[in-house]
Amino acid sequence: MPGGRGFATAALLVIVALTCIAIAKRLESERRVIRKLRELRATDSPQSIPLEGLSAMERETLDRLREAGVLRMDKTRGYVDATALKAFKGKRLRFALTGALCALTLAVLIAAILLR
Repeated sequence: MPGGRGFATAALLVIVALTCIAIAKRLESERRVIRKLRELRATDSPQSIPLEGLSAMERETLDRLREAGVLRMDKTRGYVDATALKAFKGKRLRFALTGALCALTLAVLIAAILLR
């Protein structure tokens, strides 16, 4: 193996770290968009806001939130469903904690196996 066990360990740990960063970035973008909608008081249908002028990343995040049931929207307007948001936040917290625990366990196993 070129580079030996140390190189393999480093490469695998980098993969774990990059995966954690990607997940954290996704969770942060969801949090940011939800905060933005709540600041605009888009919390029910009569107060829905226009979704024009959003960046591509914000639109992608809105699509994920819509699929999760947190965001209710038609073609041009949207609002946050407060009931669905509460359930979503609980699921997201469990997902983040489980992911962190799995990443830590995987990192320890990789290091233990390759550095023995």
